Amino acid sequence: MSYSGLYTLILLGLLGLGSCLPEKSTDTSGGEFTQLFVSTEGDDENPGTRSKPWRTIAKGINSIRPGEMLVIRSGTYEEEIDMPTNATEAQPIVIRGEGATKTIIDLRGREFQHAVSFAEGASNLTLERIGIKGRYFTRWSHGIFISDVGENRRISLRDIKIEWENGEKDRGSGIFVHFQSDADLLVEDVEASGFSDGIYLKGSNGITVRNSRFHGNIEDGIDYNGGEDIIIENNRCYGNHSNGILVHGNEKPQSGGILRGNILRGNKNGLTLYETDGLVVERNLAHQNNEFGFFLSNGVKNSLLRHNTLTANPNGALKARRRGIANVLRNNILCSGHKGVAARFEQVSGLNFDFNLWNQATIVLEGQGKVLGMENIRQVLGGMTSARLGDPQFRDMSLADFFLLPNSPAVDAGQAYGESFEGEAPDCGAYESP
Repeated sequence: MSYSGLYTLILLGLLGLGSCLPEKSTDTSGGEFTQLFVSTEGDDENPGTRSKPWRTIAKGINSIRPGEMLVIRSGTYEEEIDMPTNATEAQPIVIRGEGATKTIIDLRGREFQHAVSFAEGASNLTLERIGIKGRYFTRWSHGIFISDVGENRRISLRDIKIEWENGEKDRGSGIFVHFQSDADLLVEDVEASGFSDGIYLKGSNGITVRNSRFHGNIEDGIDYNGGEDIIIENNRCYGNHSNGILVHGNEKPQSGGILRGNILRGNKNGLTLYETDGLVVERNLAHQNNEFGFFLSNGVKNSLLRHNTLTANPNGALKARRRGIANVLRNNILCSGHKGVAARFEQVSGLNFDFNLWNQATIVLEGQGKVLGMENIRQVLGGMTSARLGDPQFRDMSLADFFLLPNSPAVDAGQAYGESFEGEAPDCGAYESP
């Protein structure tokens, strides 16, 4: 055989071997991963490479090793996903689709419990860029379930769209996190609709939910039920039949946490707090909800509500019930709804109002009636020496533009809390004037 013929055979052999070798890729955090592949046109007898992918996600999950990435190619898959348990903090695992509208887990035609399950130590994992479609079958049927069986932590859920049909109250959530004492969970760019709750955080700590959309759910967009060290920021919660966001500690104590930059529209109430302790609620917009912007139910204490804009909510910007303790409300814009009432109170003790802009000097004390005029409201609520009254002058409410016009009475009307601002003082409301 000539040298050229031998060279050709060696080259062809290397090319054939190359089709069986895994690829390298990076994840969103910049780490390098070996890539393996699943495709609707694959075969589970294949080696799992790009040119010879596996057929089922289950085969990929069972085959993947720490430090590897499983790429689920575009297509529709009718199988549940049990996330792997062999990843480590030093060598995490990534399960990645090719887009939330391209890689679809569609379980609408079969009975199942959870579309994706993290259990028994399913940690150090990223799930991203997939769509999930399902429907209600059993009492607890979630889109993504992070179980209380084992420590399931250091999980990232990114760019996922979860849609449910025939959802029922108290029968499942888009994402359900169950009693994880140190979850270290990131939920980012996720959309969930059609469930009882879009996302339910139950008795868990160390969770960030941001830049996500929760809409058209039977109860709440976000239900945060007990726990600590929770950040809920820059989400859109709209068209949920109960609350855009509900935070409560009636089953397991709730302590601390930040709700920041969320837009709450078209829900029953924008935000409801019940039996909470130590929340910071800032820079949120609650508008055009069906009852109130914020509802402080019983037992809200030690909370700071600042720089929020509450407007165009029919029953008023705010309702407060009983047993409130040491709650401070500063730098907010509190606008009445079409019923002409800015706020309703069952009990005013435990509420410290000042440096807020009111558009109408009318509140209601339950069982007593209306209180009219700022001087009378000051006597009822106490203090409020720096409160202002006037039209906030939003740039264009019809376009949901709630930045302030230059002559707004909310400009420079707030109290400084160490944040950066333009002018002599911070503005009231969610959006600081440029």
